[in-house]
Amino acid sequence: MKKYIGLVIITLLIGILIWENSMTTNERPLNKAKNEESSRVVKASDFTLQALDQQQYSLSDSQGKWTIVNFWASWCEPCKMEAPHLQRLYEEYNDQLEILAVNMTTKDRQDDVQKFVNEYGLTFPVLLDEQGDVSMTYGAFTIPTTIFIDEKGNIIHEFAGPMEESFIIDLLSL
Repeated sequence: MKKYIGLVIITLLIGILIWENSMTTNERPLNKAKNEESSRVVKASDFTLQALDQQQYSLSDSQGKWTIVNFWASWCEPCKMEAPHLQRLYEEYNDQLEILAVNMTTKDRQDDVQKFVNEYGLTFPVLLDEQGDVSMTYGAFTIPTTIFIDEKGNIIHEFAGPMEESFIIDLLSL
C-alpha cells in the first residue's frame, strides 16, 4: 500500500512539473513557413491505427481540417485534466477540427482506456498505438504531447503537457 501511495505522489509531482514547464518552455512552433527567415514546411507523417470502436483511422483522412493528434495514457493525471477541454472543443468545432487521441497502449491497458473514454464521455476517435510506432515517429516521450496539423497536413505546433481550452482556441484561431 505504501508503494502505491508513493507511486501516486511521484506521478502527481511529475505531472505538476510537466504542467509548470509547459507554460513557458515547452511551447515550440514547428512550422515557420510564413516567417521570412524560413520557408521550410514540416509535413505530418501519415499513419493508420485501429480505434477502440474497431475502425481503422488514418491521419490523411482528416486532411482539409485542422487536426489535433493528442498522445496520452489513461493513468496520466495531466491527461485527465486535459480530456474535458478536448471533448468540449470537439463538440463545438468538429466541423472545422478533427481530434485523434492516440493512446500509448504499450504503456496502458485497453480496458483502462475504455474506462477513461467512458468516464470523460469522449466522442472523438481514440486510437490504439499498440506497437508504439506512431508515438516514436512523433517523438511523444512526454504525455500528454499534442501535435497541431493544419488543413494541408503540415505540422504547425507541438506542445508537451496539458493544455487549456483557451490556449487551443487561440492557437488555431477558432
